[in-house]
Amino acid sequence: MSPVADLIEEIASDEMLDRAYQWMCERRKDYSANSDVWDVRWKWHDIKPRLRERLVEGGYRFSPLRRVQNRDHETLELWSALDALVLKSIAIVLTKRLSLSDRCYHLPGHGGAKAAVRDVVANLPDNPFVFRSDVKSYYASIDHDILLGQLAEHIDDSRLLDLVEQYVRRTVVENGLYEDVTKGISLGCALSPVMGALYLERLDERMEATGLFYARFMDDWVVLAPSRWKLRRAVQTVQQTLDELKVETHPDKTFIGRTERGFDFLGYQINAAGMLGAAPPTVTRFVARVIRLYEQGASSRCIGDYVRRWMIWVVSGLKTEFASCGVSILPITMSRVPFPIA
Repeated sequence: MSPVADLIEEIASDEMLDRAYQWMCERRKDYSANSDVWDVRWKWHDIKPRLRERLVEGGYRFSPLRRVQNRDHETLELWSALDALVLKSIAIVLTKRLSLSDRCYHLPGHGGAKAAVRDVVANLPDNPFVFRSDVKSYYASIDHDILLGQLAEHIDDSRLLDLVEQYVRRTVVENGLYEDVTKGISLGCALSPVMGALYLERLDERMEATGLFYARFMDDWVVLAPSRWKLRRAVQTVQQTLDELKVETHPDKTFIGRTERGFDFLGYQINAAGMLGAAPPTVTRFVARVIRLYEQGASSRCIGDYVRRWMIWVVSGLKTEFASCGVSILPITMSRVPFPIA
């Protein structure tokens, strides 16, 4: 593939900046009154032409990030409102212009998690062997030099490459201390799913060359095989590729064997009989969330709304498709919740 040039013009266009602006407004609509998002919204018509000029000239610089924790106690790096907007515009354009594998389901237009689960189940009858795994601490393990080299194979615009290098080689501030990040990409950033897809592109290409069924959602993947020796060769290929990328599989989330034993993928438990249900870790997280809402004093209506939304998520995108081919949705028990849900 020949590198693509002049992408920065598309990223800095009124259409892309306005799309990214609308996304940023929606994502940060509940931020506190002293957040910088309100300053950007108030002055957007003045900010946009200056922002476009700085992007086209190659003079835009990202600010240091703030390290914060979300409600699930995950550590996130919070970009400024304007930086987040620029990164979203880059993500929109790169998603369209990078020819990444259709087997990478988490990218827009590739079907999403439910499509990945449907395709895995549909291919079970001809493939009694499975290799399911993911990358240990994926975002935190990504090598900057490898990622930037991969992007340079696709992109020939020095201004865009400079922006992405700033994004990966970022500075984070926490409790007044500044840290230059030398490994890994930012969790919670709009550009990170695209970079996460690109980093494992070599894996996608090699697995597609085997002719085996393969599905990946970010760093979670499933390989199905008709025979044990083909599965063994696939495992060797995956391990060789991950070694080259300087990442490793998660030992607690790796399963190699017969599909009849059942395996977890994207929050579901799947077995060769075509039975599908919420995986035990998924149910455990759900119950923990319900208990936390209860302990925080949430009303029965609020908790009930959360339970109903979760139940809808479990079957949405799956139930209708599977009804036509005899696949059952396993019932979700609420017996582990230590109080009644109205």
